Amino acid sequence: MWRQDGTKLTGRYCTWQGQEYEVRSLRPRNGTFTLVVEGGPAPGPDWRTIRQPNQFAYPDTAYVRRVPAAEVSNLHEVTATGSMGPGRELRILAEDRDGNLAVQSIDPMAALYKRQLINNHGFEPFSRNEPLEHVPVSGWLPAGRIRDINVETVPFDIG
Repeated sequence: MWRQDGTKLTGRYCTWQGQEYEVRSLRPRNGTFTLVVEGGPAPGPDWRTIRQPNQFAYPDTAYVRRVPAAEVSNLHEVTATGSMGPGRELRILAEDRDGNLAVQSIDPMAALYKRQLINNHGFEPFSRNEPLEHVPVSGWLPAGRIRDINVETVPFDIG
């Protein structure tokens, strides 16, 4: 996904027919890649609608299209991270219309900090059946609470 200012957030991307898209995987499957457009209006009649209710940080609707691998270029993976302070690193997944950021804790993060995110910001653990020391927590934060935002892009070659 992208921020409103155009910055890419954590995900996989490619270029197809001169436009950048998110891509389901960095490796082709049966000679094709699956492009993904999250939310909004359907990009065209050749795109299939996918319903994905209750999936954190993603809209309820996405559109997918399989395209020949030979038509895809510029494959790369982006990891966007930020911090709430020492030992409180976060992976940035999405941005809502109000500028809040969907984030997920990056381990190692002390259970105390995860508990603070749960209690103070309504975060949810990935699994309620595991100790907080073993699972990430995720939720939404105002962008101003996150410092030192870093976006790392890693090119991917299927050659």
